[in-house]
Amino acid sequence: MSTLTKTTLPTSLLIPRRTKPINSPNNKVVFHKNDHYLNKIVPQKKKASFCIQAQAQEGEASVPSSPIESPSLRPTFVLFGSSIVEYSYFEGWGATLAHLYARQVDLIMRGYAGWNSRNALQILDRVFPKNATQQPSLVIVYFGGNDATNPRPGGNGPHVPLEEYKENMKKIVIHLQSLSEKTRVIFLSTPPINEDQIFGDSYPPDQRPKTNESHRIYSEAGLEVSQELNIKAVDLWSAIQEREDWKDVSFIDGIHFSDEGSKVVSREILKVLREADWEPSLHWRDMPIEFEEYYTPPTGPGGEPTDEPSSRFPPGVEWD
Repeated sequence: MSTLTKTTLPTSLLIPRRTKPINSPNNKVVFHKNDHYLNKIVPQKKKASFCIQAQAQEGEASVPSSPIESPSLRPTFVLFGSSIVEYSYFEGWGATLAHLYARQVDLIMRGYAGWNSRNALQILDRVFPKNATQQPSLVIVYFGGNDATNPRPGGNGPHVPLEEYKENMKKIVIHLQSLSEKTRVIFLSTPPINEDQIFGDSYPPDQRPKTNESHRIYSEAGLEVSQELNIKAVDLWSAIQEREDWKDVSFIDGIHFSDEGSKVVSREILKVLREADWEPSLHWRDMPIEFEEYYTPPTGPGGEPTDEPSSRFPPGVEWD
């Protein structure tokens, strides 16, 4: 009786052109070794009178003899944090970065509203596995605002004690640094808040669940960790308060950034990327543009180019 030979196909092969079966005198049906139909069950006929065999010799010239090349891989930037990250794509700083790096980087959001540094540690290996085939070129990390919430009776709530917060952030950064030699980290410190905008008259000033002062304390603690581990950091608590009317223009709800607040975050991140002595540079003006050689710019009346592949915004709108 004929035996059924199973052939395992390389996963790198896409669906190739099928080679026509050749009916042999001994009632066998022979396929090319790359034929994707080998993965399908062949109906039996007259008690399995057919047999499929993988052909060892080379197939027809029209069939690819080598795996099809995989798509090009862009560098990846990951935004990792709580709601300051998760909400950053609605006309926010995350959207600005995604727009700036649209043809250079794949920007990945890993934002989790309501999370603190303790939550982040629990899933760190799953979000950033050390055995991933591609590691991020940059991770921008933000945790602290929820950690800085005042403790609740009974221990419930997002509050994380200051020393534990510092230890958690150390573990997060050390893990990210271990992913690859080329993985860079930028830490965003805890920003200020507008307590009146958040709480109004709901709580007496001395009983509010969250205060700007606690955010200052956690901001400084995060910056200390960044300095200790020699990573780049953005002092958001100070940067947001550089303008006198920061309370009125920086937030949509007293915590999360408005368009004006997000401009500050974007500016500070890009400043770090521009000034860092990283090789290669991760600033958008220095990174290569994917398939730039295929770009044909529109021309003016005299034949001069009227646009560049590096343009990002309408005339008059610029980012450093």
